Amino acid sequence: MICANFRPVLPVLMLMLGAMVFLPDSAVAQCRLCAAQPSDASSSRSSGEADKPLSIEITTNLDFSRFALLNRTGGEVELDPASGQRRFSGGIADLGGLSLHGEGRLTGEPGRLVRVQLPERITLSAPNGATADLVKLDTDLPAQARLDRDGRLTFTFGGKLRVTGSASGQFRGRIAITANYE
Repeated sequence: MICANFRPVLPVLMLMLGAMVFLPDSAVAQCRLCAAQPSDASSSRSSGEADKPLSIEITTNLDFSRFALLNRTGGEVELDPASGQRRFSGGIADLGGLSLHGEGRLTGEPGRLVRVQLPERITLSAPNGATADLVKLDTDLPAQARLDRDGRLTFTFGGKLRVTGSASGQFRGRIAITANYE
């Protein structure tokens, strides 16, 4: 889609890019709970009780909003996982709009340590066949994340969207987030 309302600073073809990563409204954590877990001294469960399954619910989808590709070398848009702030590098210009870092909620056994893993790279696609890569996904979680006394933990996530060539369109994809008890 060509952006008609944007005046190019450089005499190059301006392409409007809308990049959004939609995640399922509710995704269940991959299960590694089938095998017996060693007891956690910080947990309040007794040795005879079974683990409460760990689940993930995505409450806010990752959305990079709108930007324009200034040249064929492309560039990157980074969404900070904690603040949600966008940073642009390379041949990309900000076209405004509201960007959102993703947010998820884990639910499981109160007091348990958990580990959240994100994929290293995801290829997003637009309806016109164009692609872009989502890389360096990260969360705002500390190294040792723990469910609270109600068995919940909310976290945010972000990453970098790399666009090259003449890619344009509204990019979409799914992020496979894995969460496990430690």
